[in-house]
Amino acid sequence: MFPVPAARLSRTYGAFLLLVAWLVAIKLVIMGGSPAFRSPAQAAVFAWPFLGAVLVAGLGGVWMSRRAGIPDLLDARVPHRHRFLAPLIIGLMLGLAMLGSDWGFGWSQPLARGHGLPSIHLPFPASLLIYPGGAIIVCVIYYLVPIPLLTWLLSWLLSRSLWRGRHEARAFWIAGLLCAAIEPLTQDLTPSMRALGGVGVLVFALDYLANAAQVAVFRNAGFLAVVTLRIAFYLVWHVAPSLGLG
Repeated sequence: MFPVPAARLSRTYGAFLLLVAWLVAIKLVIMGGSPAFRSPAQAAVFAWPFLGAVLVAGLGGVWMSRRAGIPDLLDARVPHRHRFLAPLIIGLMLGLAMLGSDWGFGWSQPLARGHGLPSIHLPFPASLLIYPGGAIIVCVIYYLVPIPLLTWLLSWLLSRSLWRGRHEARAFWIAGLLCAAIEPLTQDLTPSMRALGGVGVLVFALDYLANAAQVAVFRNAGFLAVVTLRIAFYLVWHVAPSLGLG
């Protein structure tokens, strides 16, 4: 592996630290008011110990990503239209698809009632603050840490198989498509979701599609593209309904 200039490393880690600084700023705002979390689990991810874990795990994920062939956060080889514009558009479209499924089938209200909540969406203005911060945390947990780690492991295993050649790309897609199932498997197979029948299957499919899209932009444009897509998705799917637009 060729040595990486110190300036490039500083930009890469500095960009991630700016994301964490944004989380800290959100935490400080939360401490000064009532963010109206819908569940203790939502509040827990903004606790100081959890944010500290996100910082440490995320820095490890950035380090592993570079060694798994994933573009750096501010990789000069990636145009900004691939890092920001394309993920923004994809995220908005996926958010509209999820919102459209709720418009058509009205599945979010029965789901909320099953959990004893008035809505699955946080109220405004808390939604505009918490969902973008939550997007960063989710992207660290679902993509930045597990995908590079699994890519390394699978590359090592594949190199000892009968296959020849480099296995980095193959290992990434196996790891990525497996990790894309984490969110739908943990959130879309609850008793409340299973009670929705075929609509629940549709929601699971849309959720997996959104996660797979984030895996794709991670491979092509790096972690900032993943965060951009997730924030755009949340703005349509979660924030718009809190404004009475869903």
